[in-house]
Amino acid sequence: MKKNLRIVSAAAAALLAVAPVATSVVSTVSADTNVTVEGGTTSTAPAEASIKLNVTNVASLVANDSPAKVAASIATPSLPTGAAVVPAKANVYKVTKNTDGTNSVATTPTTDKLVAGESYVVKVKVSITGLTSFAGKSATDAGAFKVNGTAVTVNGSGIATDVELTSADFAIPNPALTGAPYIKDVAKSSAVDSGSIDLTTYSVAGIKSEFDKKYAVANTTTGTGAAIPSITDFEGSVRAGLKAAGITVKADGSFDKPAASFPITLNLASTNGKTNTFVFTVNPSATTSDDSFPFMFFNGETDTAKAYKGNATIDALPDSITWNYVPVNGVVDTKGIQNSFKTTVSKTDTNTIVPTVDISKVNTKVAGKYPVTVTATNAEKKTTKVTFMLTVGAKDASYKIVQSDVDVPVYKITGNTVTDTKTVVKNGDQIATYGDAIVINGKSYTRINSADSDLYVETKYVDGSVKPGDKVTKKVMHNAYIYDANHKRVGDKTLAAYTNVDVYGKATKLADGSLVYKIGDDQYVMADNIDGTVRTLTHNAYVYKTSTKRADRRVLRKGDKVTTYGNPYKFKNGKSYYRIGGPAKQYVKVANF
Repeated sequence: MKKNLRIVSAAAAALLAVAPVATSVVSTVSADTNVTVEGGTTSTAPAEASIKLNVTNVASLVANDSPAKVAASIATPSLPTGAAVVPAKANVYKVTKNTDGTNSVATTPTTDKLVAGESYVVKVKVSITGLTSFAGKSATDAGAFKVNGTAVTVNGSGIATDVELTSADFAIPNPALTGAPYIKDVAKSSAVDSGSIDLTTYSVAGIKSEFDKKYAVANTTTGTGAAIPSITDFEGSVRAGLKAAGITVKADGSFDKPAASFPITLNLASTNGKTNTFVFTVNPSATTSDDSFPFMFFNGETDTAKAYKGNATIDALPDSITWNYVPVNGVVDTKGIQNSFKTTVSKTDTNTIVPTVDISKVNTKVAGKYPVTVTATNAEKKTTKVTFMLTVGAKDASYKIVQSDVDVPVYKITGNTVTDTKTVVKNGDQIATYGDAIVINGKSYTRINSADSDLYVETKYVDGSVKPGDKVTKKVMHNAYIYDANHKRVGDKTLAAYTNVDVYGKATKLADGSLVYKIGDDQYVMADNIDGTVRTLTHNAYVYKTSTKRADRRVLRKGDKVTTYGNPYKFKNGKSYYRIGGPAKQYVKVANF
């Protein structure tokens, strides 16, 4: 029987899955369909929208899976104020790879099981509502509304219908294929563990352009029977790296010049299921270094032609280095690192400088790869910085990138007992994972640190299910309880009215339809306590501060629109009042609406 993927949402972003997904916000639509909805719109240039369809569980798909197991998400990097995306059914289509490098997509959805080595895409048609300023405009009219650069027709009700989105193609692993993915330096035609680029254009596309000039993905074997390598969601990885560095990306993909260099971690995959990661450093601008910069000699090197000066990255540490591969819960040998980077004041001044070693991003409690920067500055205030990736744990582990709005807890699992260790990993961390996920009380967990470790993180933070949202500080306008994803109270704590709280991403719908903001791991507050609800007065109304005293001499007129916050209060006189405004007490009778 044919099964369709579905996305059901009146919000600006939606996550779909037709098999159970490890997620905190699930709404069951039918017996075999689970749909996660992320709501909200963004304020951007009103004449265009950027909407993308991403497949989120490629790494977990295997041969003979049903097409219904494919999970995807609609993301809206830009969407006009007041607009919303309403998806229809989504389907999986087979892709044929042509000899000229192009793809041919089947005209009908696949109903067969997924085949190892074959490629597929997901397609979905969406409607975009709330486009009132474009109502009645045809795609051929001047100033027509555009979606992803293409003009679309908006009907008289302000709705653009049947806008088709197509995901990037993805392949089902074929274990019979050989090799593993890696990144090579194009100029040297050699494998590298890490790298760096200098920016001339400050945009996501600019990073991609500079990367492609220096690096390419490759497979360790070639020819007949070799797997095909690829970089998984390059743009998504770049945006995650920018977010982790505190850099805001604008609607057009550009950003302001960063103050400092920052790392980006890429996920690599081959069509046989083998994966890898690659970290490269983005330098905001090329440093014009000369012989007056500190000269940094690595690992006993004495040739000044091979010394580092200005900004540099070591792509791969040699096996002779003794301070790499720090044991879990071990201590980073900063003295050993300093000794490996003999530094002179300049090329001609051979007096030595003891460099500083920044290990602030290294988490020795969790196996993974972490950036370390060695820095030296001379009396002329000229600085040389060298960045490399330090490994905590075993050499040949499989690494996954943490993606989360908030710090991710590390749990100890004994039997079916899950205990919080008070250790956390952060968005962008590249951590070592082992084996298949386990499920306890409906939550999926992935083992970290070693094959026999009892430490785990929730799978959703390392399998691509979670996409980090921007953190925004908002003011709480009504005392607010904290809830979990099932709309159950979390502890006794409340957020007091007129205090600030950091929220992550856009307003999100829980399974029962409640609109909430995420404020922490599985912690939410009702959006109405922050954004309020616009209501129309049906009677003239006074503004009160108590049941007997008016707040001021205002009279709100019938037909006025007023924003109210949270549930009504019942005063001593037995009447109910909505809170409006603040921080002074201001209330309007519910009966006036």
